[in-house]
Amino acid sequence: MATYRWRVRTTDLARAQQLAKELSLSLPIARLLVARGYTDPEIAYRFLHPSLHDLASPRLLPDIEPAVRRLALAVQRKEPVLVYGDYDADGVTATALWLTTLRKLGVPAHPYVPHREREGYDLHPNAIEAARAIGARLILTCDCGIRAHEVVDAINAQGLEVVITDHHEPDTTLPNALAVVNPKRADSRYPFRDLSGVGVSFRVAEALLRELKLPLNGFYQTMLDLVAIGTVADVMPLRGENRVLVKYGLERLHQTKRLGLQSLKQVARLGNRIPTARDISYALAPRLNAAGRLEDASLALQLLLEENQLQAQAIAEQLEHHNRERQRHQEEAFQEAVAQVELEGQTNQRALVVHSPNWHHGIVGLVAGKLKERYYRPAIAMTVDAEAGIARGSMRSIPELDLTSLVEAMKPLCLKCGGHASAGGFAVPIDQMDALRQLIIDYANAHLTDEDLVPTLLIDQPIEAHEVNSRLVHELSMLEPFGTGNEPPLFVARSIEVVGSRTSNDGKHLFLKVRGEGSIVFDAVLWNGGDYLLETGTLIDLVFVPEEDNYFGYGAVRWVVRDFEEVL
Repeated sequence: MATYRWRVRTTDLARAQQLAKELSLSLPIARLLVARGYTDPEIAYRFLHPSLHDLASPRLLPDIEPAVRRLALAVQRKEPVLVYGDYDADGVTATALWLTTLRKLGVPAHPYVPHREREGYDLHPNAIEAARAIGARLILTCDCGIRAHEVVDAINAQGLEVVITDHHEPDTTLPNALAVVNPKRADSRYPFRDLSGVGVSFRVAEALLRELKLPLNGFYQTMLDLVAIGTVADVMPLRGENRVLVKYGLERLHQTKRLGLQSLKQVARLGNRIPTARDISYALAPRLNAAGRLEDASLALQLLLEENQLQAQAIAEQLEHHNRERQRHQEEAFQEAVAQVELEGQTNQRALVVHSPNWHHGIVGLVAGKLKERYYRPAIAMTVDAEAGIARGSMRSIPELDLTSLVEAMKPLCLKCGGHASAGGFAVPIDQMDALRQLIIDYANAHLTDEDLVPTLLIDQPIEAHEVNSRLVHELSMLEPFGTGNEPPLFVARSIEVVGSRTSNDGKHLFLKVRGEGSIVFDAVLWNGGDYLLETGTLIDLVFVPEEDNYFGYGAVRWVVRDFEEVL
């Protein structure tokens, strides 16, 4: 099989033995931690036992003092504030966090979430009219605004003030706002730069409560569920402070008092267990995002703020409907995109570029992401609006190609263009589409090799079969939550004997019984591996994640296989 390139992390056995001794860990887990860079016992302990006390002081954030000062003045005056968010799950959770916090402080805060299709991302001049409509002199942004130079100048010219909270990469100059709070600023003293938009909002709101000398326990209890959702949904690395916020946020999500989240968990069929980061990624975030992709993100915001049980249930069911519609649109577009790739022989190139007038703007990023996964190369999907003379597109890339330089090369052809290493978006005049497509393909062909187009499995450690046991699985759970930047650990076991092999009844999955030298027989499964039936007695090297299998109720250890190759 071997559909991946295998790369095994290096480790330091002496350091691992010392770590195992000092923290009372098994040697395989200690080897894994050292391989991932946790060589110091104190740092490793903090990683395994994250605490809210590990968070840096929010006072280290840039412009935190003028931001808190102005917000405290709004609290004192009970003046209206316009909270201007973004339409994705990160922006919507940040907006909900601010509305809940400010309203509890007596501030008549009002939301504005731009429409993806009509307005697009970022702070727009229509914030001026929206602020005037509610009598607000202060506009507070969350998850947007860091590059809105002209709009901030226009707002200032109207005698209004702007406080920006954002986490996107800033330009070399900052907008002329009253305060610009962003841990990615070049002059930031804050030690963790990878907070989400809602993470930045959380820390600023915390600083405000500290300034007002108010207790924080209730704030943590009611806001960390939102922080976990926004952080995971925005694919932030689950390291450092994000790991702390998400771990505690998942616990709060389990016991959330927000009626909307209770209803959302119900329609997503999450049951009554503590949710995982994966549950957010694949169940909650897609439903929250579905409103903004196909309709209006205000529906998702309404869910997070709803205080009527029946209404919360009705909104959750609406979001469920939107998500099913999103899935249908996405699948139809994806199949059309695959047909286009195959018909045009695009796999001969090192990037894929597809387009259609039939695709909804809100799902082209998802289509690009699925193409990237299927063909393992950068993928660009565009929806063409012939009436407006514009094509709007999304880009998704593989780790081997950083999109930052490509975005810069695209800008002369585009009306709008932006992004980061792995994702981007743009709008281009239709008469420049062919030129843009050729630029993208030429860039990818020049910067990628054929070897780059084979995905890599980063394996944490080799392991002997007899080391795979319940203790290992228990200690692995201490590394959760898993996600970007803290992926589920992968092990490789060599010369494992296949003592049983069968497929599921539908032929889709492969179920194995495997045994290493001197070990018991383990169950193993390769999901979607039904085409790889093996003969009994075959020796294989296999890459896997060990997990507890509670299907029969007795908690045996099962190997979830990611890849294997026969030993010749």
